Amino acid sequence: MKNTRRQALSVVTLAGLLALPQSGSTQTVAASTQGSEVKGQLASTLVPSPVSYTAMLPVDYDKAQELPLLLALHGGDGIAGFSFIQSTVQAAWQSGDLAPCVVVIVNSGRSFWMDWKDGSQKWETFVMQELLAHLRSTFKVGKSARKTALIGHSMGGLGGLRLAFKYPDQFGGVAALEAAIEPTFQYAAINVRNNFFRPAALMESFFGKPVDVAYWEASNPAHIAVARAARIQTSGLQIYLDVGDRDILNTYDGVEFLHRVLWDHGIDHEYRLVRGGDHWGATVPPRFRDGMRFLTRQVFSVQQEDSTQVANRERINQMKKAAGVDPAALHLALPNTKP
Repeated sequence: MKNTRRQALSVVTLAGLLALPQSGSTQTVAASTQGSEVKGQLASTLVPSPVSYTAMLPVDYDKAQELPLLLALHGGDGIAGFSFIQSTVQAAWQSGDLAPCVVVIVNSGRSFWMDWKDGSQKWETFVMQELLAHLRSTFKVGKSARKTALIGHSMGGLGGLRLAFKYPDQFGGVAALEAAIEPTFQYAAINVRNNFFRPAALMESFFGKPVDVAYWEASNPAHIAVARAARIQTSGLQIYLDVGDRDILNTYDGVEFLHRVLWDHGIDHEYRLVRGGDHWGATVPPRFRDGMRFLTRQVFSVQQEDSTQVANRERINQMKKAAGVDPAALHLALPNTKP
């Protein structure tokens, strides 16, 4: 009885702290000792409407002034394939892997998280123009890049990278796990091993019929990274790539390719090839917590230089200069690995 009463009081208190729903939006609230969940819907003319979402609020949300916002983007199998995310977020909060923040899970279907060529669905525009504004006016979250990040799986990893690379001044970081990226700059060069799970009709729904190659290139994270390398690097965008070396969809090809592209173009990032990791299964939730730990450390926390290494860095840099090595050159293009 006491626990039920305390939970009911929590719901009432939280509901009182949420902003009044905007026109075309609704929210319902449920609470527990591990935080609260808000089920919401947002009407839109840009995408199939209404768009449903779940916002996870940390314990003591009512005492917070301004929290970070983390958008969690599901893969091509939809919300059903993202069923692990809520328990993973709660575990990450409890362990400290994830800083207190508002985590929002949006249901987009198999959208590719992009504006479709025919204009029938505009998910990128929806996220950037409507969803972020709605969430920032509804919840106690910051509006700055350092208070906004993305984490996604498979199609959601692809979509998160595309959004972050196109708008590096709007997001502080992106963690992409098993991102479904093709390992090429040319659409015609895509190998069947990297898109056997994407029928031609599906690709045409996104990129036009026949596929508009220029439109595909403009939506490809590798192309965007090259075109906007300087802007991405100077923005301070924090990038985390994770893929399993046993991914059943062979997405390690594309993620490894993107890692090389980022490295060769001087874009800072963290990359993990996980031994024994698959596209789905038991390794994915703990790897999501690794991604959350990265975002907490690199985006949601104040960055401080390791003072213990200042003198050592100066000493090594002097050695580099004496040998004719540029101390500022962090990334050099890697050589071809085939003899």
